Amino acid sequence: MNQNSYSYNEQPLHEPIEVDATFSRKLLGHCRPIAFRTESGREVQITEIGLIHPKYDGLKTLFAFDITDGATDYRITLDTESLNWYLDYEGDHYV
Repeated sequence: MNQNSYSYNEQPLHEPIEVDATFSRKLLGHCRPIAFRTESGREVQITEIGLIHPKYDGLKTLFAFDITDGATDYRITLDTESLNWYLDYEGDHYV
């Protein structure tokens, strides 16, 4: 997974997505996304999870997942307050 593929100086996409995930105390800090669908209907099967890290927006906690489908790197974010998921980055650019 290319950890340098994101341009952090840009605003994230923040595109709402639907995510299939498993939740378990034994798997990667309880939550493991396995696939996601964009609003356009494109489905991405996640083959590897890289970093998982919390981000804070005031009192709200967001969890960012750096993931790949084997061809493209993505960052998806779980908003723990609303339980909504967002696609923030895709590959080397914003889409």
